[in-house]
Amino acid sequence: MGVPAERDLQKVERLLSQAVTLLQPHLAGASPSRRGRAAEEEVPARPSPPDAADGRAEVEIRCFGGFRIAVRGVAVNCEAARPKVRSLLRLLALRAGTPVHRDVLLDALWPDLTYESGVRNLQVTVSRLRTLLEPGARPGSATLLTRDEQSYGLALGSGLTSDVREFDRLSAACLLSAGGMGAEQAIVALRAALGWYGGDLLPEAGASEWVVGERRRLQARAARLHAALAGRELELGRAGASAAAAEQALALDPYLDEAWRTLVAAQEAAGAPAAAAKCRRAYARTLRALGVGPDAATAPSGAVSGA
Repeated sequence: MGVPAERDLQKVERLLSQAVTLLQPHLAGASPSRRGRAAEEEVPARPSPPDAADGRAEVEIRCFGGFRIAVRGVAVNCEAARPKVRSLLRLLALRAGTPVHRDVLLDALWPDLTYESGVRNLQVTVSRLRTLLEPGARPGSATLLTRDEQSYGLALGSGLTSDVREFDRLSAACLLSAGGMGAEQAIVALRAALGWYGGDLLPEAGASEWVVGERRRLQARAARLHAALAGRELELGRAGASAAAAEQALALDPYLDEAWRTLVAAQEAAGAPAAAAKCRRAYARTLRALGVGPDAATAPSGAVSGA
């Protein structure tokens, strides 16, 4: 093996090691199930993200399924703020811990104003947002909304949790290393990551350009995690749990080939040939909509199961 190949292998080994270390807290206690067949078919409940109401987190941000933010255990009443203040808060919350340049904020929130007018509006809105997040704070003493030269951001330290950041972090580790773990451990890791995904990203923001791309990216990633979960559940013979995970994947991404194939295989394994046949027909319609031949959807069960 040449030197470049050796370097690539070493890089992959380092990444795998980092991913396993990252997932280790979520794998603790995972062991092969000894439940009966009926219990195996049960779909485990999705784990809930850590609750910051115990006071450990200074700031808790939730962007999935609806925006929420709490500061020192107290929910911020965002509805009391002006629309632009709410939009600025959501945009910064989406990128919590990462400074967002002023020009990005202007393009997202004041695209039709001149640069000078946009800057003035931004300065006023930032001031109002600081008051919303830290009411009563003396001028210059606010610490949550920071400014770094021409960039603004929500400070992200050990006292702040963000569901987007946690989902991104854990899901990336899962996609990198889950294939190298046993089925039970992979299932625990996948469910830990999916526990942070609580629905569409910032639905309040609608079709705003600054959120649409990120919403699609995270939705596609959640679909991939559900599909991977479906495959690992099927490995353990848990057809019901596998089918449920595959259906969740398809609800997020109806064109995800892996999820369709696993769903057909799970239905066959569950002894439901009629449901499997119906699923194949739906899969074939999806392929035709994409301009792809339906051969994969009508393949023999063995071919689908082994995919």
